[in-house]
Amino acid sequence: MNIEVKRKTFSKILVAIHESSKSADKAVDYATRIAQDYNAILVVLYVVRTQSNLDTVNLPSHVIHFKKQAESYLGKISEKIYKHSDTEDIVKIKTEIIASIKISDAIVSYAKDKHIDLIVVVPRGRSKLRSLVLGSVTSDVVRLAHCPVLTVR
Repeated sequence: MNIEVKRKTFSKILVAIHESSKSADKAVDYATRIAQDYNAILVVLYVVRTQSNLDTVNLPSHVIHFKKQAESYLGKISEKIYKHSDTEDIVKIKTEIIASIKISDAIVSYAKDKHIDLIVVVPRGRSKLRSLVLGSVTSDVVRLAHCPVLTVR
């Protein structure tokens, strides 16, 4: 019998960031390599923790600061990805900034709405006690996501 096995591949990979850090850079690097291997679209999502809508005209000054910080970080990440991509294996990249008070819910909802196949996240360096009391973005994403989640340390 000749049974064809269909291999699951990733066509859209989401790397979710909610603060710029060396760990976030590492997650982007991993996600970029996976996107190259699978010829997938890489979506770099920066979630700003706020209740404000980022498209509002009169944003509070601290939210404007966070948004500019996110834009700057995404610009540097995009430039780095294109700079290190082979001319034959250029990674297709999309960047987006969204706002939410509950970061994990925003990541999971975005991934489901945009038909993401893999989510890449970074666990924050919290103590075990603090994680138990406050909860963890990473553990919530792992628990709630509709697709596989890769955590990068």
